[in-house]
Amino acid sequence: MNQAPLLVRARALTGFVELVSSLGGDAEGLLRDAGMTTQMLAQPEATISIPAAVALLENAASQLAAPDFGLLLAQRQDFSALGPIALVARRADTVRNALVAIARNLPYHVARTSLRMDAGPGDGLAWLRYELPSEVGAARRQSVEMCCLMLVQTLRMLSGDAGTDWRVVLAHPPGVPLSRYRVIFDCEVACQQSGNGVVFPTDLLEHVLDTGNPQIRVAVERFVAHLVRRNPLDLARQIEELIARQLAGGGCTLPDIARQLALNERTLQRRLEAQRIRFADILDRVRRSQAHEFLAQPALPLSEVATLLGYSEQRSLGRACRRWFGTTPAALRDEL
Repeated sequence: MNQAPLLVRARALTGFVELVSSLGGDAEGLLRDAGMTTQMLAQPEATISIPAAVALLENAASQLAAPDFGLLLAQRQDFSALGPIALVARRADTVRNALVAIARNLPYHVARTSLRMDAGPGDGLAWLRYELPSEVGAARRQSVEMCCLMLVQTLRMLSGDAGTDWRVVLAHPPGVPLSRYRVIFDCEVACQQSGNGVVFPTDLLEHVLDTGNPQIRVAVERFVAHLVRRNPLDLARQIEELIARQLAGGGCTLPDIARQLALNERTLQRRLEAQRIRFADILDRVRRSQAHEFLAQPALPLSEVATLLGYSEQRSLGRACRRWFGTTPAALRDEL
């Protein structure tokens, strides 16, 4: 039996074409060699192969003689990546719960990637570990470093802590001088460790989030503004994309979406009614689409699929699948 493909949203490569061009490279040629096109990257929600994306970054770093290519790419991605993260985290009360919500939503963006909290290597330390699935291959340094820098950026955004006393740990040997790592991460970096991620004081997890945090607010506003520009006349599509980013965290109600679109709840309701659109139908459509996508990934337990769709119990997933597809989640998974 063939294993389901490992997929990631095209937004993971946001900024790739521009970065390659700035380094004097041929972005279209690199993408072509990886079986991709610039048109694919122009659709942030499109899915692409994780192994192909990982290999693309390694090939770009090699061809362009840019051993820090993944880190340079991460520096261009606060807009595309932290916006959705901020949407999820904005409802959390502490850094710990924000990280839990982000980890819960991660399968929507990238399949079978692990983000978990472990005890740190010393007393009073926590280790936020990030691991790619083993199937992507051994050459993954660019992707791992890119994602670790995004973790650091996310933690700083959530906590407001400069994080200069944190430590980034990487399982692979250094690809650039440690001094270069320290400049980019703005903290200590240790290579050839037992895993990847960020080590920081445990107390940070209980830090109460400031709902008025300007970094979070700006990240959300920029993300939503880009979403609206991409679908300027399609209100239903705007709402679909916002729901899709945060289903697993709950709170995808009409008032939530109205606030994110900077609209009064009644105004949003009137606009939907004028187009003969029901918010409940949009929510149901997003759940149906994501159910089909998640059930095609055998590594996701059915209980986790239910959570990702915003259901509090697996039985709700079963009832919805019978209504959508006329069969059970397990039977549909077998068919897929």
